[in-house]
Amino acid sequence: MGHAVCSTVLAGAALLGPGLGPADGRTPGARAAAASRLRVTEVEYRLSLSTGSIRAGAVDLAEIDAGRGPHDLRLRRVGSAGTINGRLLTPRQRWEGTVYLSPGTYQLWCSLPEHARLGMHTTIRVTG
Repeated sequence: MGHAVCSTVLAGAALLGPGLGPADGRTPGARAAAASRLRVTEVEYRLSLSTGSIRAGAVDLAEIDAGRGPHDLRLRRVGSAGTINGRLLTPRQRWEGTVYLSPGTYQLWCSLPEHARLGMHTTIRVTG
């Protein structure tokens, strides 16, 4: 069975909807020449990262549900109120997008009831 793939451009801590684009004028949905790539694999009840740190700026983010149930992904820079929301995925689905991250430490978690409490959370360091 094939993987479902969605693609969206994210800016700052907000998901950009149709007709919105980043401040640099690229068209919505265009993939940035990302400085970093991050793959987050979701399995009951953990998040596995492809790397422990990434460079600030445009980051190609892949969210993969390799579990037996649905999962989603949230990111927030420590000390910030803004949250980057991935997609709610079902098993074997994949979502890809570009996020713009400032230097700092980011919390990542699944926001489904009890998932973070059961271990679906981690952190990543974003370097300048």
